[in-house]
Parts: sequence; C-alpha cells; structure tokens
Amino acid sequence: MMKKGNTIGDLLGIQQEEMAMLLVITASQWSMYASGKRNLPEAAQLKLAKMLAFVDKLDKEELFRMPPVRQTESEINNFWEERSITNQRKLKLAIARLETCRAKYKKGFIAWHLIDFLETQEEEERPKWQEKHLQNIRDRAEAAMQKNNPELQEQYEFKIRLLQYEEQLLKDKISTN
Repeated sequence: MMKKGNTIGDLLGIQQEEMAMLLVITASQWSMYASGKRNLPEAAQLKLAKMLAFVDKLDKEELFRMPPVRQTESEINNFWEERSITNQRKLKLAIARLETCRAKYKKGFIAWHLIDFLETQEEEERPKWQEKHLQNIRDRAEAAMQKNNPELQEQYEFKIRLLQYEEQLLKDKISTN
C-alpha cells in the first residue's frame, strides 16, 4: 500500500484520471491506492514501478536543460504589453487611493480644528446634546485622520513611485522587442 500517493502524480507530472488510464485501472482504484486504502492490481503495480524507475533515472539537470517553449515575437510583445496595461491600472488605482486618502485626512483635519475652535470661542454654557454632538464630530474627525494618516499616504506614494519605475522598465522592454 501507498502512504503518500498524492505525490506520485506530482512526481510523474500526471493527473489522477491520466494515471488511471495509463495503469489500465479505474480512477476510483487509483484514488483508493493514493489514499492508502487499497493496493493496486499486480499489472498496475508493475507499470507504476517501471514509470517511477524511469523518472528516477532521469538526469535532474537534463530536466532543466530542456529547450524552452518557443514563442513568437508577437506573443512576447503581447505579454509585456499586457503587463504594462495591468501596471497602468494598478498605478491609476494607487493614485486614486492616495488622493482619496489625502482628501479624507484633510477633511478630518479641518473638522477637528473647527471643533477645537468652536469649543474655545464659545463662552456660554452649551446644552448637553450639543456637547455630545461636538464630541461625535471630533471622534469622527480623529478616526478619519487616524485611518488616513500621513504614514499611509507615504506608503501609497512609495507604491506609486515603484509602479512608475516598473512602468518605465516595461516600456523599455517593449521598445527593445
């Protein structure tokens, strides 16, 4: 019986259904063998042993020296152009998020200072409900400032610079192909 059958498919590069067809057994027989619940028929075990022996004998370096898949120049250019388009989308999204973040921070900053101003300017006693209302506005402003803090804005700026640099590299790659 087999203890780690799911790695045989990975080792041989073959899916479960294909393995069953090669060994001339049903997919359920292979599944039971792979899970360690059943043995394979003798003929299937013999074929599997031969396949494993063959793969074991393969020179591992030879696997990595195999010629690469040939791609046409247009396929290569399409790949880089698609990467560039994806990068541009990410760049636009990062810029939009930075602008939104800055706007929310600014709005919270102004609201917080306005409440501070109102609290120091008014000398007369305010009703309790108005105090609570001012405190709610201050809390919302502080939350907006904390959520959209300058450190987060700096992270977006860094991401934007990184994406701009990547875009330049992609443009260079496209122009050389």
